Amino acid sequence: MMQTTPPRGDLAMQLFDLAPTSLWLQDLSALKACLDGWAREGMTDLRAWLRDPQRLLTCQTLIRIVRINRQTLVTYEARDAAELFGHIPALFHDPHAAALVDVLCQLWGGATQARLVTRNRTVTGRVIDVSYAGQMLPGSEAAWDRYLISIEDITTREEQRRREEARLASLSFTDPLTGLLNRAGYEADLGRFEGEAPVPLSVIAADLNGLKATNDRLGHEAGDALIRRFAAILADHAPAPARIARIGGDEFVVLLPRTGPEAAAALVERILAAVEAADPAPLSAALGAETWTGEEPLRAAIARADARMYAAKRRHYGVAPDAPWSSIDGPAPLPRHH
Repeated sequence: MMQTTPPRGDLAMQLFDLAPTSLWLQDLSALKACLDGWAREGMTDLRAWLRDPQRLLTCQTLIRIVRINRQTLVTYEARDAAELFGHIPALFHDPHAAALVDVLCQLWGGATQARLVTRNRTVTGRVIDVSYAGQMLPGSEAAWDRYLISIEDITTREEQRRREEARLASLSFTDPLTGLLNRAGYEADLGRFEGEAPVPLSVIAADLNGLKATNDRLGHEAGDALIRRFAAILADHAPAPARIARIGGDEFVVLLPRTGPEAAAALVERILAAVEAADPAPLSAALGAETWTGEEPLRAAIARADARMYAAKRRHYGVAPDAPWSSIDGPAPLPRHH
């Protein structure tokens, strides 16, 4: 990019210099002539055409900066114009120049305005979020010789937006009763682990015993207290980077990336010991573990962990291993005989 400076003194230029927003006046006429030439050579898709790094570099070198204002120096933390222009490649560093390509495609498509949000760097290397608005000035639509750019530093606003999005995402994945992951968070983890395959990945399926009886006898607040106590035990004993989710009323799943069957079995024993030692009693749970090696769908391993957990529930209730299970709190009632 090259800089030239027009004569000073007129009111428009004084207003330009004193504007509270970073302003850049550019001459894109050489760039426009280049694009016209490429179009005559057969270019039909500018975005695809600019995937060639040499063509993209040609476009960048044909942009001529006519003038910048004082706020530009402030925004980009430059002491003077010379320092700013000496850092131009670093300010807009992007190997693919995605923002520039977007703007050129908008202008080449006939637009006289271009808008986007992107990231730049200051002279000191600090990353800033910026709102970019470009306007082809009246009378320059054909030649592109006067293109005015306004750049606003929106870093604070964008950081607040990202924090709020992260907070809302966390809430959408969090079970309000226990603070663990909810089913949505669990499903998101399943998708991520299926893609990343941090094997061996062990799964512990867990289910409280006696929750329905507690709800019926003492009320749902007492039942909720049992759920919270068991959730706390899981959170206290499952090591990082374990992912713990409450996926149903009293159903829990612990996902243990890069954890083999021996470590998972030892964790099951520690959890059961903590459950038995819980105070105040009673607290009882059934657990089942399985390890995924990546050779089958992750959900197949989860299904086997579920089966082992239900086998543990049958043992707890003293019923046959093949007895049907139709409720969260006990075996299905025997059929009536007439």
